[in-house]
Amino acid sequence: MANNFDLHAALTLATKPGPFVTMTLPITGIPATDRTQFKSLLQAGRNRLAEVAPNRAWGAYAEAFEPFNHGPLTNGSAAGLLIMAGPTASYHYWLHTPVSATITVTYQPNVLPILQARDQTSDYDLLLLGRDAFELAQVRNGRAELVNLPLDAPETLEQALGDELRDRGRWQRSAGEHTHYSGTGSLDSARAADQRNYFMMVDAYVTQHFSNVDQVPLILVASASEQGNFRKLSQNAYLDATVRVVQGPNLAAANQTLAALTVNVSDQRHLQATHIRKDAYAKARQGERVVQDLGPLATAAVQGQLEKLWLRDDAFQPGHLAEKGEIMTATALSRQNNLYNDLALLVSKLGGQVQVLPADAMPTSSPVAAQLRLRAAVTHH
Repeated sequence: MANNFDLHAALTLATKPGPFVTMTLPITGIPATDRTQFKSLLQAGRNRLAEVAPNRAWGAYAEAFEPFNHGPLTNGSAAGLLIMAGPTASYHYWLHTPVSATITVTYQPNVLPILQARDQTSDYDLLLLGRDAFELAQVRNGRAELVNLPLDAPETLEQALGDELRDRGRWQRSAGEHTHYSGTGSLDSARAADQRNYFMMVDAYVTQHFSNVDQVPLILVASASEQGNFRKLSQNAYLDATVRVVQGPNLAAANQTLAALTVNVSDQRHLQATHIRKDAYAKARQGERVVQDLGPLATAAVQGQLEKLWLRDDAFQPGHLAEKGEIMTATALSRQNNLYNDLALLVSKLGGQVQVLPADAMPTSSPVAAQLRLRAAVTHH
């Protein structure tokens, strides 16, 4: 998964001499297919460098690609490989999200795939909760894995409550072969109390050992009645109030259901994030803090006035961003350089937030939009 470390590495690479050859390679897991694709992209990159930067010898770039030219093109469950090569330094990392086959020659490292991958994946935990048992799965880098719970975990109601004496003077029970009941209560109330106590134990256990440690959202997978009962009792600050899967989980075959559950949750989280983004954009627009025209946007970026930059993932704008915000298109390299990549690098470097999103997740129909910092908005208008 791409993260802040990857972005930092790319920003560091951007301080070195260019231009940069950036390759994104989808990993199919079929060695012959991936090798053919790699060699084809490599040749295309070599040809393009010769066209747009004839003063740069390919030999300086070849070193960055050499380990992959003959070595394995796989790394665990990686779905893609990204290689950024400059004449004096390079960087590569493995992606856990699908990627298209691309090769670019640009003034600066192409950070758009890093930013796109970061926005496509998010980590969270799945709590699969039945009436009297639970399982926990961790979703990291888009991959779900069932947690092997330790022996002291309250995995089942029977295991958690064991032999228990209720001192309410109404009834008592044990977890042996027979449940002993006496007094004026009902067996149903005893079961309800058991379930309530069990849910509280599960909540406390998951909160203490997982949520508070990893600080990622907890998504509840449970039937409608269990959803309601558990949420009433839960003290977990990370339990997501909006995203949920309302179905009784198949705990006996939990592993087989994880892929479908993560697709369901990812879709919900994508929708949730899009709504939040569009609301924030509408408010920023009301406050006259939105810039969409490229000229003013480029100037604001250079002056460090952009708080957020949104880019559509397929957007391409020929040009190179010069030091004072001018957009250069005079050379062959500048005409095939993606101006949006220059903007993304600069805004990231100056502490702004950049998101590269599919069209349906963009807050506007425009391929690019930016939000001014609060102080900048005052001077901008």
